Amino acid sequence: MRRANRLRLLGWGWWVPLMAMVVLLFMVVACGEEEKEEGTATPGAGASPTAEAQAPPEQQEIVVQSGQPEFFDPHRSNFEQDIAIERMLWRGLYQLVLTEAGGVEAVPAMAAGEPTVAGNVYTVKLKAGLKWSDGQPLTAKDFVYGIQRECDPKVAGPYQYLLGESILNIVGCDAYFNALGTADKPLTPTDAELQTLRDAVGVKAIDDTTLQITLGAPKVTFTIIMSLWAAFPSRQDVIEQYGDKWTDPGNIVTNGPFILTGLTPGAGGNVVLTPNPNWALEPKPALRKLTIRFIDDLEAAFRAFQTGELDITSIPAPEIPTIKADATLSKQFLQVGASRIWSVEMQMKDEVLSKYEVRLALSRAIDREMLVKVVYNDAYLPANYWIVQGLTGHQGSEPFESIIGYDPAAAKKALSDAGYPDGQGFPTLKLTVLDRPDRKAEGEFLQKSWKETLGINVEIEAVDAKTRSSTFNTKNFDLYMGGWQIDYPDPENVLIGLFDTGGGNNQYECSDPDVDAKLKAAGTETDNAKRIKLLQDAETLIVTKLCGMAPVWQGAFLYLADSKMGGLKPNGQIDAAMPGNWCPECWYVKAQ
Repeated sequence: MRRANRLRLLGWGWWVPLMAMVVLLFMVVACGEEEKEEGTATPGAGASPTAEAQAPPEQQEIVVQSGQPEFFDPHRSNFEQDIAIERMLWRGLYQLVLTEAGGVEAVPAMAAGEPTVAGNVYTVKLKAGLKWSDGQPLTAKDFVYGIQRECDPKVAGPYQYLLGESILNIVGCDAYFNALGTADKPLTPTDAELQTLRDAVGVKAIDDTTLQITLGAPKVTFTIIMSLWAAFPSRQDVIEQYGDKWTDPGNIVTNGPFILTGLTPGAGGNVVLTPNPNWALEPKPALRKLTIRFIDDLEAAFRAFQTGELDITSIPAPEIPTIKADATLSKQFLQVGASRIWSVEMQMKDEVLSKYEVRLALSRAIDREMLVKVVYNDAYLPANYWIVQGLTGHQGSEPFESIIGYDPAAAKKALSDAGYPDGQGFPTLKLTVLDRPDRKAEGEFLQKSWKETLGINVEIEAVDAKTRSSTFNTKNFDLYMGGWQIDYPDPENVLIGLFDTGGGNNQYECSDPDVDAKLKAAGTETDNAKRIKLLQDAETLIVTKLCGMAPVWQGAFLYLADSKMGGLKPNGQIDAAMPGNWCPECWYVKAQ
């Protein structure tokens, strides 16, 4: 998941073995869970709220901070501020829940139980009596339409690869998605030809409560992929009636715990969510009103929290000493080790950045340890790797440090080898960052490093969250401070779709036949040890060739949550934008 920026953690030492255990638990659960009888109650994305006393309904209102979404459409989104809200509005056949051991697992949501598998055909029964927020029945046809929509070339969803041959391999999804060709080689199929391809996608409704999905081969992570936003259901009648305005308040219909009842767009705007009266699972939302304010500047958000205007906010790392020194704030501070890498992403279609020696020079001029210390108060970990700590297959920085790590002399030589000795003749590049103090400080650190070490000029472009998302998705950048937070704990998630040629989230245009070969082989390998080795080999190629990015640091989630808040369930693997936002139905205001 592309990131806008991202239980109390005093150190990182315990987190690595826990994450390894989490991965194991996750994979075991994915391979097979005891099937539940149709129609039985299924918990929401976490256990029911504790027995702790709750405030009366009229006090169940909170205000939280987030970046401004680009979309409210789950089939078009790839940034955390979008997906964070979409998880509140929709749920799929399955959903991720927090285990007592601190991991995550996929359990039935709209599905009545685990799928029945016959060869490559997965049959999923829905719970009886499901409804949309407007009271209309939620049926298997809505899941068919949602999956077809993710495969639709006109929607061009950046996460389509999850359903295509690269990951889940739903029959016909890639053929439909690629029907319009590429920008270089466009195709012009007729409407009838597109409809034929759409009908050939391997998903159909046997009846109102029975969904059948045909894969190219069995997939042990089927329920995990079906829990993600790419597989959320959609209402065909609403989308066809309202077009691009189908997600506006008053038009949108959802099946999650909340509904969208208000929207004030733009920086400083907000969305207002209220409970969905037809939410099928437990717990039912205790919150009567959830307002999400669009605040990119975390210093401003921190001040708003201190004055009582916000109940939950992300906070900038430089404020950690201030927070820990404050008796009240320190009790409200949450620091959660995150499965996230931040990186300098480089547009490979750019004539200058297409040269390996230029990318190498940029990477070797970055003192990652000093950056983390100066800009982020040592809250994060310097990183030269891409498969994060805690994931199976993590290789650490050692294999990469001597190749892409900090070395000013090697950086100067690489730039000279590229034809720009001491930066002579090097064009000015643009570095896109989020417009908030810590991200701009990071940009200024990089700008200064590249100037002093390489003699080159880089201009900083600071933009709001929505513009930043659009800038990335339209490939309108030279250099871009971005990164990746895992969507599910498997190393394929941090590689496939991000670095294979034409991958849905590969907007930096990494294209390397050796990388493609490794990722393609990993996607079909059934021996897990061999699969992990192929993914490690791909990571080594990607990192050492700096194929579209230079990793910089591994992050953490930093939050403040008012002491009145109950039901927050932070988890570094699936958190995004706000603590435990994958289970907002668990949140409540405590009795005072």
